[in-house]
Amino acid sequence: MTLTVQFLTIVSMIAGGVYLGAAMDTFRRFERHWKKQIVMRYIMECGFWLMQTLLLFFLLFQVNQGEMRFYILLALLCGFAGYRALFQTSYQRILELLIRIIRQTLFILRRILQVLIVTPIRLLVQGVLLLAGGAAALLWKLILLVLSILFYPIRLVGRIVWKLTPGKYRKIYSKLAGIYSKMKNIAKKMSHSLRRTRR
Repeated sequence: MTLTVQFLTIVSMIAGGVYLGAAMDTFRRFERHWKKQIVMRYIMECGFWLMQTLLLFFLLFQVNQGEMRFYILLALLCGFAGYRALFQTSYQRILELLIRIIRQTLFILRRILQVLIVTPIRLLVQGVLLLAGGAAALLWKLILLVLSILFYPIRLVGRIVWKLTPGKYRKIYSKLAGIYSKMKNIAKKMSHSLRRTRR
């Protein structure tokens, strides 16, 4: 490798060490969400370190075609140590500030969606259901009115026929109607008793 390539490699690995320190702090900050789940913690740890290894190797490959030297590891450790000594506290503060900003932004967006989209849709659905219920009730009343109008002539003819019916036939009809009402009451009592026994 030429001196220029070696210099770029050292600078890149120092920057990679700084990045690795920041990535570790970011990962540890969110680790509390899956720390109690052993399987999830194992998967996240393996995925994190595999991702960092691939990124650092990709960076090294872009600089010197992936050649490994001892001073490359030293430069990586120097960058990591420099981050710990110089940038860690500031980065953690910035990270917490960004997390608070993102949380507040998401909260505001959720409230906006609640006010502008969810609530109007819910009110619209309630209004449609209310109108549909009112329309159904009005339609039922209209149907009853039409039926009463249609059956009015039949009732009128029935009254005339009843008045023209001789008295002895009326008595027979009254007896049959009484028997029917008794049978109906007995059936109602039996159904009530069956419901009580089922309970």
